[in-house]
Amino acid sequence: MAMIELDHVVYFSKQSPKENVQKHKGTSIGGRHKNWGTVNALTYTKNSYIEYLSVENLDVAKQVNHPLTKLLLHDLESGEGWGSICFRTDNISELNDRLCSEGWLTSGVLDAERETSSGFIRKWKMLFIEQEVSDELPYPFFIEWEESFQERMQSLREDGSIQEEYEKSVISSCVLEVKHLRQCVLEWSNLLNITAVENSLELPNTNLIFQEITNEKERLVDVIVSTIE
Repeated sequence: MAMIELDHVVYFSKQSPKENVQKHKGTSIGGRHKNWGTVNALTYTKNSYIEYLSVENLDVAKQVNHPLTKLLLHDLESGEGWGSICFRTDNISELNDRLCSEGWLTSGVLDAERETSSGFIRKWKMLFIEQEVSDELPYPFFIEWEESFQERMQSLREDGSIQEEYEKSVISSCVLEVKHLRQCVLEWSNLLNITAVENSLELPNTNLIFQEITNEKERLVDVIVSTIE
């Protein structure tokens, strides 16, 4: 069974990466996704990170057929805020096969890359669940990095993207607000192949907490970062 754990959470921002670096302590410039018209800044913790995703080229972003970019443009119409959750896996093809066999409609495995500020091209594979962009809670998406976790973390230490003090923190919980609580918990439980405990799902490196709302947009609403010993 393919491993699934939190890779990162995505905050949709109207600020540039440089502005987000100045605003959020411990954040570094990530790079640009030329094919999607987007750029990012990143705040790393011990085993996951926060991505501040912004539009760099609106013309490209509007034309590209990419689920996360479409969600970004939709949400920014009503302002900045948390957008989506990404889980990493060690076998994205196997994960895609399982999801398809269980009746989920997926994007298929997609190739992706971004150019860092140093010019390095970081590559990965992505997988999305087919879903119309709306105010309903977006399903998480999945990632498999080209490098191993240990290799990637070491390269981030070497280029200064992650500093020792921030490896003492973790994203301990993610809070999601939804209209149909039990239905949503069950769907995510099946999607992630995790047994729910009341209204939460416990992954190896974080906890997903679902809360019920009535009229508001369904989204990730809070990301809790905790210090570890």
